[in-house]
Amino acid sequence: MKQILFAPSMLAGEALEAKKNQIVIIENGKFVSIGNGTKNQADIVLQDKETLMPGLIDCHTHLALDARIPGHLAMMEDPEANQTVRALKSAADDLQAGITGLRCLGDRYYIDVLLRNLEKAGQLDAPWMQVAGIGMKGLHGHGYVGIGFSGPEEFRRQSRENIFHQTDWLKIFITPGTPPVDGTTIQCFLSREEVRTVVQEAKACGLKTSSHCLGGLGLQYCTEEGIDVLDHCYWADEKDIDLILKYNSTVCLTPGVFMDDSRLPLCPPLHAENVRKTRNEVMKRLSQLIAAHPKIVIGSDAYHGLLYRDVMYAVDLGMNIKEALKGVTVYAGELMSRKTGQITEGYDADCIVVEGNPLKQVSTLANVRQVIRRGKKIR
Repeated sequence: MKQILFAPSMLAGEALEAKKNQIVIIENGKFVSIGNGTKNQADIVLQDKETLMPGLIDCHTHLALDARIPGHLAMMEDPEANQTVRALKSAADDLQAGITGLRCLGDRYYIDVLLRNLEKAGQLDAPWMQVAGIGMKGLHGHGYVGIGFSGPEEFRRQSRENIFHQTDWLKIFITPGTPPVDGTTIQCFLSREEVRTVVQEAKACGLKTSSHCLGGLGLQYCTEEGIDVLDHCYWADEKDIDLILKYNSTVCLTPGVFMDDSRLPLCPPLHAENVRKTRNEVMKRLSQLIAAHPKIVIGSDAYHGLLYRDVMYAVDLGMNIKEALKGVTVYAGELMSRKTGQITEGYDADCIVVEGNPLKQVSTLANVRQVIRRGKKIR
């Protein structure tokens, strides 16, 4: 099916260049032609104050974990059926909010693999997904969505089980969920050998790796052993930042966990207290990290449908607006080696319509008027 769309304003190409009066032709789920034009050439005409831009990509989420629900962390022990129903709703809500793709970094029971396969087969209206299967943590370590293992061979076996289920990523949890409030050294729950084993198994089969990692010794192990993406980095200091730059690691920011007060009543009291006590220092460190300009993408950490807030918080921490937008579009697509995340000929026709100009006011991402995924109008 061929669609011809007129956009009075558009963020075009890899540069998210602001262009006016563009004709976009979509056919077989791809952008096939983009250029100057007029309204009378189009089947679909956007309103004057609307902007066409790439669909959003949530680079860190969990489908069965819904951070909008009180007590959501404990719900990771729920039966498989309960978690599956939650995951379906999370995916649907994300899509309606303009999230046309996502990276799910661990779900129990391989629920993420199931949903990815259903979406690929055209049996589920949901964002396209890259998934990690069973997240791997230390027996004594953090990771509500993960399962505990001990020793390189246990991590090797679970890595291979994930690969058997055809995951796209391998995910580990190496540090606590929040920084130490007493100023002590941040804990590291995995050995260098365990990290190395996961990286070896992933690289042998062409997968990428990601690690829940706040900083410290865990960050050192992850960068030096070749973990591709460091998630969160709330406690990264100057030494950690130097390692990130030296090894060209990608950072996935999730600033809303510390900066969005609406999340705290939904978490265990101790977690909320730790967030409040360390928030100012976390914001300071994240600002220093952003100022160093590593490769950055952005995720919501399971605050489904609310990814735009994390983009806004990244800007509040000093990130350039266009760079923040690229963190959920262009750079996100590149990280996942997909031809998506930009309105470019030959790329998947994943796009959204927002009211206003996101390059001037990033909060316009909160007002998504239309969602198109692979050329299909979702809303």
